[in-house]
Amino acid sequence: MDSKYSSAAEKAVAKLSRDQLLDLGVGADFWRTKAYPEADLPTLTVSDGPSGLRYQKPGTDAKGMVISEPATCFPALATAAATWDSDLVEQMGAAIGREARSMGVGVVLGPGLNIKRSPLCGRNFEYFSEDPLLAGTLATSHVRGVQSTGAGSCVKHFAVNSQEYKRFSNDSLVDERTLREIYLRAFEMVVRDAKPQMVMSAYVMLNGIYCSDNRHLLREILRDEWGFDGVVVTDWGGMHNRAAAYEAGCDLAMPGGGKHLQRQAAAALEAGTLHEERVRESAHRLAALAIAHAGSADAAAVDVAANREVARRVAAEGHVLLANDGTLPLAAGARVALIGQMAEKPRYQGGGSSHINARRVATMRELRPGWTYAAGYDVRTGETNDALVEEAARVARNAEVAVVVVGLPETIESEGYDREDMRLPEGMNRLVAAVAAANPRTVVVLQCGSPVELPWEADVAAVLYAGLGGEAGAEATVDVLEGAVNPSGKLPETWPLHAEDAPCAECWGEPHRQSQYREGVFVGYRYYQTAGVPVAHCFGHGLSYTSFSYDRLAVDAASRTVSFDITNAGQVAGAEVAQVYVAAPEGGLPHPRVQLAGFARVELAPGETRRVSVPLDEKSLSVWDNGWQVVGGTYQVLVGSSVEDVRLRGTLDVAGRGIATPGKYAGTWYRSPKGKPTEADFRVIFGKAIPPEAHHTKGTYDETDSLLEMAETSGTCRFVANQIKGAVERQYDDPTDPQCRMSIASSAGCALFGLVNCSGGAMPDGVAHALLNLANGHAPWHRG
Repeated sequence: MDSKYSSAAEKAVAKLSRDQLLDLGVGADFWRTKAYPEADLPTLTVSDGPSGLRYQKPGTDAKGMVISEPATCFPALATAAATWDSDLVEQMGAAIGREARSMGVGVVLGPGLNIKRSPLCGRNFEYFSEDPLLAGTLATSHVRGVQSTGAGSCVKHFAVNSQEYKRFSNDSLVDERTLREIYLRAFEMVVRDAKPQMVMSAYVMLNGIYCSDNRHLLREILRDEWGFDGVVVTDWGGMHNRAAAYEAGCDLAMPGGGKHLQRQAAAALEAGTLHEERVRESAHRLAALAIAHAGSADAAAVDVAANREVARRVAAEGHVLLANDGTLPLAAGARVALIGQMAEKPRYQGGGSSHINARRVATMRELRPGWTYAAGYDVRTGETNDALVEEAARVARNAEVAVVVVGLPETIESEGYDREDMRLPEGMNRLVAAVAAANPRTVVVLQCGSPVELPWEADVAAVLYAGLGGEAGAEATVDVLEGAVNPSGKLPETWPLHAEDAPCAECWGEPHRQSQYREGVFVGYRYYQTAGVPVAHCFGHGLSYTSFSYDRLAVDAASRTVSFDITNAGQVAGAEVAQVYVAAPEGGLPHPRVQLAGFARVELAPGETRRVSVPLDEKSLSVWDNGWQVVGGTYQVLVGSSVEDVRLRGTLDVAGRGIATPGKYAGTWYRSPKGKPTEADFRVIFGKAIPPEAHHTKGTYDETDSLLEMAETSGTCRFVANQIKGAVERQYDDPTDPQCRMSIASSAGCALFGLVNCSGGAMPDGVAHALLNLANGHAPWHRG
């Protein structure tokens, strides 16, 4: 932070009493920190916004997630990641930052950097990739874009937040090597290279200690090792122990409204278990950030048209052409049947805290009114019937090309809950099969934020993954279908054949209250490529309307740079994302067969050749072994269009440390990753005893359980839970709205301590303690 803000913060903090210092460490309300005019300390306003600004004016935050100011809805980060375009993602960040400043928002809460461990995580649409280098590179650009405008950026959720089930209290057990190489790597890149102003701690526990309280994570790694000097804020309701969090380096508990966290800290100060120096350090960081953003609001009108054009470009570049027999692009003047209600009511963004009140949402049906149309299914549920299917088949038979738009309804994919499987609604699968039977020139457009099974893929002419394209997504889709835009998107995550193929499938999600990261570093393509598991579509895959050839590979060992020629060998202009992978020398610590070491997006005219140079990421040549160690030896260098489409091969000799293979790995899954790792395998890399996984019932409930769980055995908890659910549902026109479902999951369905934190004082900690006692069969005042 600038020295002038630091100096002003020091003076402001010196004027605050001890009670004021503790109050400053807890939000004033849902989006703002406390202000002390007598100390010249202003409030700081934050807002959700990884894919656009979800700003709520003071007073409207009491209505939950229903009311927010109109803003540009950009594509979800999963779609932005498919561009592999750092410059464009930076432009998207800058557009969001300008909208934030126009509304007086100091810090934008985003982007999310969590690694996609399972394809079923309900929040995957909000994260970049399964690969930390790709995620870190794009997130660095996003943060730079936001902060170039004067607004701040808050990266989240630090760390290992890879599922929604029991997200307030899940215990993520991760060995240090896996933590560093996979789950912290993107955060490290962003903190070191983009210097975000805030970092948000995750809800979960990391190895038995809540992230908000985790000294190893927040102080030893984030602050001492990486040099982060900004503000650490909890996820909303995610403060577990205020005193421990101060000691760990967590500055701000959000939201505000209650006093129990201040009482926790005050008692610890009196007992000597919390040092006042830590409270003052946190207050100083908060004050400096608030002062830095005081009066920084830019009331100048935002160029809405320019921001929408950025959104449209991100959406267009984020389209991934998964399959094509030549039917795409559509011939000029072709008779097209447009089928599927998502063409009329598009799924263009994810559900939850990133949900934007979009200014204007385009639809494919309005853009191409001359295409014949059939609804095909109910967009809310994906269900269909004989009449809808027959109408769609009839329309398809009478057209030259049938374009079927399907995807995941909002009720399936959202923050707050995970997906149960990778399947599309059965009604949609039935519809696609019927249309493909009626017209072999069937093109399927997918609107969803994460992988889905494609049981009909072999029977259709083309599959175009549109992702969640934001408010201009439909315009981008039409551009790609008609060839105005040549698709260049590449998958930032593997599409497995089935969710059960993921190596974490047996130790992830419901009913596990404990997440054992048994697969270690073998996440995503690192596993599928090493184990030889077939996938539907591999990491980095994406077709084009042109073709590209690669030639003249050169590997410079001195600079660790890979150079090669790319030629557009087709008839239309296009962009290729060239990917460079490395295969480490045999031996040493168990390692993936290949991993991404660099990439470049190159735009080429027909017949044009360009020399491309890609510097190799040093961490891709390293392992974590009590610190980062460059592994010496001869590496294979693989250059191509995806992890499976390798065009050029070379070698690189690296001077570094030779690491012997520890004997403990003999006979374990990690030496030959096939099938699923066991808990016995995991104990080898975890290096310590694995705590038992507790499933609570009456008599053993604790603060990590929710009112909905305790309602199963307690009439009082059931009554209170129903009251909360009813209050939430009354804010929405439709109780099946995913925003409503997420709000219930974050209140009556979240850990009891999280409900107290989020309630703004409406659920006092004493009342929560009484409810817990009743659920366990005790008197309300029981002190056991």
